[in-house]
Amino acid sequence: MFRVIKNIILSVVALFLIFSLSRNIFDYKDKLKFYHEYRREYEQENELNKRLKSELKKSEDYYFIEKQIREKLNLLQPQEEALILPKISTTPTLPPVIVKKPYEQWLELLIR
Repeated sequence: MFRVIKNIILSVVALFLIFSLSRNIFDYKDKLKFYHEYRREYEQENELNKRLKSELKKSEDYYFIEKQIREKLNLLQPQEEALILPKISTTPTLPPVIVKKPYEQWLELLIR
């Protein structure tokens, strides 16, 4: 009788420990996933912050401001020359195809 009670108690304790361990493992996986997502977002925001800071420093530069103003107003310095190039068309233009009337096509075929 004592042995049966002891086995039942050990079984209950073992089930409790297994349940607790499995729950802790799943919680750990969720927390690890949250950590990786948070870390990735942090790195993205950090890169954005660096890029914005560099753009801010660049926009405070006198020569950069001068260049931007000259480009927007289409102005040149005395030693510069303007070179205006036409926009390149990426689609080639095909020559027009002359469609002959059917009887002209037959005549051309028979006469040859």
